[in-house]
Amino acid sequence: MEQNLIEETKEQLLTIADTLYQGGVSDGIAAMNAVIPNLAVIADHIENEDLKQKLVADALTPILSAMENEDGTLMADLITYELVELLDSL
Repeated sequence: MEQNLIEETKEQLLTIADTLYQGGVSDGIAAMNAVIPNLAVIADHIENEDLKQKLVADALTPILSAMENEDGTLMADLITYELVELLDSL
């Protein structure tokens, strides 16, 4: 898998988290929708099934739920403390 895609996605995610922490919930949700295709590509290339399951169960599913509820702080926390940390381990 391209390490560049992971690094680029992490930078985008951290920018989104900053936007969310500053109260830009609708902007953060819109930006997150643009990053989801990259996350799908990354997930498809993870060979370790446990790690792939952790990405979906611990990060992506809760983030999508927070997006539906327009909970920007929860989204930012999940991005920062679950998703980016998981991407760091790849």
